[in-house]
Amino acid sequence: DGRYVVTVNAGYGTYESQYKQSIAVLDTQTGTVADFPDDRTLARVAKQTLYSGLAFSRDGSHLYASIGSITDPLGGGKNATGSGVLVYSFTQGKVAPERMIHLPLQPLAPGRKSKTAEGKESDNGIPFPAAIAVVGPSGTDKLLIADNLSDDVLLVDAASGAIEKRFDLSESDAVPGTFPVALAVSKDGARAYVALWNASEIAELDLAKGTIGRKLALLKPPSPVATGTHPCAFVLSPDGKTLYVALANRDAVAAVNVEPEPGAPQFSLKGYFDTRLPGQSYFGAEPVAVAVNGDGSRLYVANMASDAVAVLDTRKLTAKAAHQ
Repeated sequence: DGRYVVTVNAGYGTYESQYKQSIAVLDTQTGTVADFPDDRTLARVAKQTLYSGLAFSRDGSHLYASIGSITDPLGGGKNATGSGVLVYSFTQGKVAPERMIHLPLQPLAPGRKSKTAEGKESDNGIPFPAAIAVVGPSGTDKLLIADNLSDDVLLVDAASGAIEKRFDLSESDAVPGTFPVALAVSKDGARAYVALWNASEIAELDLAKGTIGRKLALLKPPSPVATGTHPCAFVLSPDGKTLYVALANRDAVAAVNVEPEPGAPQFSLKGYFDTRLPGQSYFGAEPVAVAVNGDGSRLYVANMASDAVAVLDTRKLTAKAAHQ
């Protein structure tokens, strides 16, 4: 209903939170903020961390949050939950732990290898969920999960925890290599878009067919060992026709056409915005989050390194990104 804004505090905790990570809730009607520390994330003890995934259930009665562990992904040791999705109840701004959806090790395609925390070669990827999106028919929550360290996206039934589909987004024999990190879902729910952080690409998923569609490179360097552009955050325009993509390592936001439009083929680049401060000549703004206003005329970009929010006119696209 738009009343509450929820954020995840995934750092080292504070004195006030007893050095636990937490879920914070802002009530937009009263302006008050309530913090809900999670006992499973006590600093220096817990084997897992909250990460970037956070989503409301369709009916608003639950929250889904990603939690991951590299050292104990299955949760067999002391103070270890393993990797998965935490399910919280959400009632009038109050958050309470309810259950956890555990994610198993992810079998890799033949010939592909990963490494365990101990450095041993493995045929399985470590589950480490990043972004979460709620999809599926009304009344049934399906979770689309960007599995950051297994180079895949999982479709999970929120009620049973069963993995219904795995989208393999790896591009080399070494996993992780693409690092899926962000998700966006089309207005009709038929397609999803995934940011491949280390591949300088975004990928399209056909949710109806359960297939991987096209990939679009965004200022991808020609050398595989050069630093990439790191697409890391999405927002769709209100009409659902344009996907804005934050490129953290290029101080830019790409605008991608995701619906048929005169003069612009579907899933094609429309242009770029520069997120640097006025007069800033060198890279270093690091845009990591994007939002758009109600009529789609303004784009708001959080620049992590410059501690600033860039306010952009969406009509003022440039054909190329700025050069250092």
